[in-house]
This record gives sequence, C-alpha cells and structure tokens, in this order.
Amino acid sequence: MTPSPADRPPAPSGWVFGFNEYLLAGVGTLMLAGTLIAVAFYLLPPKHLQLAELQRAYRVGPVADFPVGASRVVNWGERIVLVIRTEEQAFAALQATAPTDGCLLNWDERSQRVSSPCGYLVYDLHGNVVRGLTTLPLQRYRVFVLDDVVYVTTT
Repeated sequence: MTPSPADRPPAPSGWVFGFNEYLLAGVGTLMLAGTLIAVAFYLLPPKHLQLAELQRAYRVGPVADFPVGASRVVNWGERIVLVIRTEEQAFAALQATAPTDGCLLNWDERSQRVSSPCGYLVYDLHGNVVRGLTTLPLQRYRVFVLDDVVYVTTT
C-alpha cells in the first residue's frame, strides 16, 4: 500500500544541518580567520631589527625614573656603560668596567667618584684616574635627553 501525499511527512524547508555541515562550516571559519590574521600581519608595519652594536644611541630610560645622584649600568651590545645623573639637568656616562682588570665600577654619590672594588682604582666624572696604579682613563660617552628620555651615544 502506497502512502498518500497527505500521509508523508512534510519536506524540510531550508537547510538541514548535520555533523558534516557543521564540520565544513568550522573548517571554513578557521580558514577565513587564518587568512584575515595573515593579511593583518602583512599590512601592519613590522618592528625593525635593532642591533645594539649598530645603533648610534642607546636608550637608557625616562628622566623621571632616574633620580638625581643615581647611577645605572646598561649593556649596549658589548659595551657596558655607567650612566650617572649628577644634577637636575646634568648626566655623565663612562665605561663601567675597569680597563685593567675588567671589574664592574661603582658610583659613590657622596664623594662624586667612580671606584673599582677589585683594584682600588678611583676615577672622576670625566674618567680620569684619581687614585690607583694605572694611567688608563675610562672611555667617556655623550649623554643627551630627548623627549624626557635619557640616551647615550659615542659621538
């Protein structure tokens, strides 16, 4: 006996989603999202590779984070630099290692001198030897402030 058209269930209208359709929609969405992310990374400007040895100046930090009388040792590639804030608008930068033994130098705010705890060497703010058994001065660096940020440069 054949069912009459009135006895049959109605045909579904529109799309009927099963597992395969959901899987296909998910894969398509992931591909679209991946493509949009790739396009965004392509269109955004990249950060330029900055090698410390090739930079003309090194960014030490904001002036507000550098109180008067404080010092900071920074690594600028293979250079180690001691940056000192001596007055409100005065900075000095010297080689931070002793030229004789490579010992890390310390800033003494009270005496306004740079000293080496290893070799008992004492230097002034210009890198000249004040006391010790050497005549090798420290390398000096130029310090400048731009937009309230302290920079060190060799020239």
